[in-house]
Amino acid sequence: MSKKWVLLGCFWVLGLLPLMATTDSSIRYANAIYESDIRTVRVFQKSSGFPFPIFTLGSEDGLVLEFDQIRSERDFYQYTLIHCDATWHPTVLSRTQTLDGMGYDNVENANFSSGTLMQYTHYSVELPGEQTKPKLAGNYLLLVYRNFNEADIVLSRRIMVLQSQGAVNIQLSQSKQVELRSTHQQVNFSFIKNDAYFMPNAMQDVKAVVLRNGEWMYGIDDLKPMFIVGNELQYNHQLGNQMDGMNQYRFFDIRSFRSSTAGVKQRLNIANQKHVILVNDKSRRFERYFNWADYNGRVFYDNKDLPMPSGMAFESDYCFVHFSVQADAELKEPVYVYGEMSDWRILESHRMYFNPDARAYEAVIPLKQGYYNYVFGVKNEETGVLDFSQFEGQHSETENNYMVLIYHRNPAMGYDELVGYGLKNTTSVK
Repeated sequence: MSKKWVLLGCFWVLGLLPLMATTDSSIRYANAIYESDIRTVRVFQKSSGFPFPIFTLGSEDGLVLEFDQIRSERDFYQYTLIHCDATWHPTVLSRTQTLDGMGYDNVENANFSSGTLMQYTHYSVELPGEQTKPKLAGNYLLLVYRNFNEADIVLSRRIMVLQSQGAVNIQLSQSKQVELRSTHQQVNFSFIKNDAYFMPNAMQDVKAVVLRNGEWMYGIDDLKPMFIVGNELQYNHQLGNQMDGMNQYRFFDIRSFRSSTAGVKQRLNIANQKHVILVNDKSRRFERYFNWADYNGRVFYDNKDLPMPSGMAFESDYCFVHFSVQADAELKEPVYVYGEMSDWRILESHRMYFNPDARAYEAVIPLKQGYYNYVFGVKNEETGVLDFSQFEGQHSETENNYMVLIYHRNPAMGYDELVGYGLKNTTSVK
């Protein structure tokens, strides 16, 4: 273990100390974490556990929010839901128009970590609560704040409330463009509305959004129907509905600190903290596509060292995970580790730095026990997005989930209601 790794680990320990303030506490209408001691934020469907935050209007089967705070004392949190349009801007509707109840609920469940080196408090709550039941379908920003002060925000999440008014049919294939056929996937789809649902100007008032694996950063949101035939809106575009197929996600398993697990080269204790050294990754840019089971960039939080899983959420420990990927020389643009583990965002805490001695990019990231998917991306400084082809390659055969959301501008109240939702996996791609 080099002095460099030890120093990096020490810096990360300092970074995990409780931080009460942030440089920017203004509301961001996106998935965001506002304080650096908030970790492992999850929103998932209550019954299925599927990590896509959508539920049906009026249904008892909603969502679950969970997160950790790296401190051994409890804070008192509340949450509210802010109604948004299809482009995630707040609507002019009041909370009394969009929510039943007082408009906020408490995050009631809090457990202190038990038997862990890293001390934290685990919070959870089921959504919606008795005082925050949505009246309208559409997009909502879930806002968690401290001590009844909505200016003291700790995190925000995008969630969707569906009132289905028809069926979404999705057809997936390799791109129809010759130059993209080996690298991109094409998403054609249609929305067949119910006969009784009134849609007077579908070409103008309907907005469709296509997401790959639930990522908002790389979604397509500017498609209009190609044809409207009776009750069917057809989105069979030749251009504009292709998405980079990417590659199967890399993975490692830190569900156990006692036994050998996939992707882990070495486990160490340094300064009374757990460190996990991953195997040295290589670029897959010029490799042929190879299919293996992945989790589409997600994280499965689990602890195999526990005899019983009941306390897993607050008995699992954090550790410092050491990443490395080989590179012949330092690139002009920065490299990041990306996936649900980075909150599907480009985070400076997940930036990698070039080590000329090892001829590799390296990073040390604190993570909770679980099974992780990830990729490496190079940030385009002009566009602000990641290019994954440098380290991961591009393949139209890659297995991905695609979600299609259909929004309609309500003719009476002028808000965007979510009227259609479809999900399909590319295992059907030929």
